Amino acid sequence: MMNTLARCPGLYCGRELLSDGNWSECGACPRGFRANASSACVPCDDAPMFYDWLYLGFMALLALVLHWFCIDMVSMRRNIPKEVIALHLSALLEVVLSSIIVLQLTHPIGTFNVKSCRAKKLSDWYTLLHNPSPNYEATLHCTQEAVYPLLVQSVSTKPL
Repeated sequence: MMNTLARCPGLYCGRELLSDGNWSECGACPRGFRANASSACVPCDDAPMFYDWLYLGFMALLALVLHWFCIDMVSMRRNIPKEVIALHLSALLEVVLSSIIVLQLTHPIGTFNVKSCRAKKLSDWYTLLHNPSPNYEATLHCTQEAVYPLLVQSVSTKPL
């Protein structure tokens, strides 16, 4: 715990401001936050760009296509009976409902507004590769979702 904000090693390590006015130790910022240039964890307040929405839509469609592929592989029929169509429709309903529920449960909760951290550089997508090792002794694990919520949404909408 410290009173002054000191820079953390690595690109993605940050410090949180605690309720007593001190700063926490260096570590990963909480979900929905990102480390700024001075290593303070700041909330993600950007709106997703068009490309971000396309990415989230692609991830939802990928889940739907995987559902349909598995249904078709299990049914193994040349004709399409009503039971298979019912399974396809239930898979569609499952993916649509899960996407809506995930959007409702993502901050801000209860709205379709999504706050995000925009990707500023390529390394934002691969934060695991940028964990620092101060003095080459131990790795400081600061891995986080730097492009929040894109990685979160893609994990949440995949089929189980």
